[in-house]
Amino acid sequence: MRVIEGVMRRISIIIITTILFFNCKGQDSTNNAYSLKEAQTYAIKNNYQVQMASIEIGISQKTVSSLIALGMPQVEGSGSFQHFIDIPTSVVPADAFGFPNWFNQWINDVSQSTTIYPNAPATQEGGFQELQFGSRYSSTAGINIRQLIFDGSYLVGLKGAKTFVQVNEQILVKTEIEIKALVAKAYYTVLVSHENVKITNTNVKNLRKTLKETEVLWINGFMEENDISQIKLMVANAESALINAKQQEKISRNILKFQMGLDISTKITPTDKLENLIIESLENAIRDEFSPEAHIDFQLARTQVTLMSLKQKAEKSKFLPTVDGFFNHQQNSFRNEFSFFDGGKWYPSTLWGLNISVPLFGGFGQKAVIQRASLELEKAEIQQSQVNQSLKLQMQTALMEYTAAIEHYENQKQNLDLAENIRDLTEIKFQQGVASSTDLTMAENQYSSTQSNYIQAMFRLLNAKSNLDKTAGQLL
Repeated sequence: MRVIEGVMRRISIIIITTILFFNCKGQDSTNNAYSLKEAQTYAIKNNYQVQMASIEIGISQKTVSSLIALGMPQVEGSGSFQHFIDIPTSVVPADAFGFPNWFNQWINDVSQSTTIYPNAPATQEGGFQELQFGSRYSSTAGINIRQLIFDGSYLVGLKGAKTFVQVNEQILVKTEIEIKALVAKAYYTVLVSHENVKITNTNVKNLRKTLKETEVLWINGFMEENDISQIKLMVANAESALINAKQQEKISRNILKFQMGLDISTKITPTDKLENLIIESLENAIRDEFSPEAHIDFQLARTQVTLMSLKQKAEKSKFLPTVDGFFNHQQNSFRNEFSFFDGGKWYPSTLWGLNISVPLFGGFGQKAVIQRASLELEKAEIQQSQVNQSLKLQMQTALMEYTAAIEHYENQKQNLDLAENIRDLTEIKFQQGVASSTDLTMAENQYSSTQSNYIQAMFRLLNAKSNLDKTAGQLL
């Protein structure tokens, strides 16, 4: 009994542990809270554009494999069976296999004199004989092998195909960088939208509180009805702004989910705080010296030059001869009865050889094609230089925009503090009857406008930092 109880206890522990494990796993799978880094990592694996770029790499790799296969031995098997229901008949002159007339006459003369009659072919002047050649059944089985020995365009094309794989790999890297930047922008938009909802909601609460206090003063005769109307209008405008802010937050969340590759109906919660990201944007500036050669756009341009160079070589190689070899072996069988599986003789036929093709004259068309390829190579080299200078310009522009965004953010932050002080003082004066409702409305509108500018300044700073990282190649 103790043994059984021990076994049952162990089974119970295993079952409980298993249930807890899967429950914890299920909870982790439904956890849709993401930091910015986690959102970018998730997008790299699930974004639609990244998935398609990854598939393009697989397609190009299979293209290389199929091209390599062209240089491998090409082996083909063949077989045939024929049944002549009516064997073809050939018609020949009747004396085609006989003796000449003078020789036949001499034989007749000798026969009459010797009474010995030889069995000579019959002759019929102007007649024909019907002959049938071949067998009623025939069968053939064979194998054919072809091998490419030399083709200049094939060798260059093989290098070009491998370079094309490299291009697709670089395109995947560029796509991942673009997606990280898009996810960052969408993530910032969600945080800024959420912050806007919080601020607008606070404004609505404060205005409602002011409205209640003003109504009490109006009942006691310290305020006019116009003052009540002014504040009610401000409350209505603030409530409308709150509705719009909530809608913008929902839209921004859907955009973030789309960029990440999440289902639109999935709920998502950003875990990074807007203030922390602002601090990181101010502290983590670009410290390394910028190198255009390390940027993915320059690498793509350089690979394009390599492709154009290989294209030029491929066109030149078409003036070279091509050589391929072949080997063929067949077994043939002929029967008057269908007895191929009952033994019998098979007749072999085997040969091998070489095919050589040498271009001699093509009307100067290939020369024009080579010249065009040379011009395309020159164009790719110019584009590479253009990308190099463009990246330097983009880097300088991104740095200036980042610096300007920092200054703008600092100014708007100070302006927000001033606007908040002005609003608070005006509200106190309004309660004391020193300031009018118009003064309160102006102060409130000024504060709301300054809040909006401050939020936009934060968004501008975060985007400027993200663009700077992207330009510097630090989003890899």
